[in-house]
Amino acid sequence: MKNQVYTGTTTSRRFAKCPSTVKSGDAVFLVDEPAVALDDYSSVTGGTTFLTGGSFNLTVIGQTVASPQTAAALLPGHKVFGIGTTDGTTGVITGLTLDGATGGKLFGYIDPSYTTGVTSGATDTAAIVRLAGAE
Repeated sequence: MKNQVYTGTTTSRRFAKCPSTVKSGDAVFLVDEPAVALDDYSSVTGGTTFLTGGSFNLTVIGQTVASPQTAAALLPGHKVFGIGTTDGTTGVITGLTLDGATGGKLFGYIDPSYTTGVTSGATDTAAIVRLAGAE
């Protein structure tokens, strides 16, 4: 896994059908469950394996409102929400924007080990996010 920082449990892997655009390291919702793609989409299986536990380096924007932007720092422990596009066939939500905007679905939390957090108004391409429900 190219962007995993901390692992979840051994039961946190699961296969799911998904859109062909899914690449390894992509943050998605498996309908309502936050996950990160372990591998690229496979046309052989029509999906890929996702991790539903652990902490990952993901792109997070330091804001609580996207438009017009209300910049805000996201510190360790702060909630991270996601909003994206729902695939009509699989129900998988892709192309996520991750930030502090409560209008999205809860994706996870800024990991306690990420002591700098996400700077107000900045786009952090390596923020450490612990998936919601992860140990």
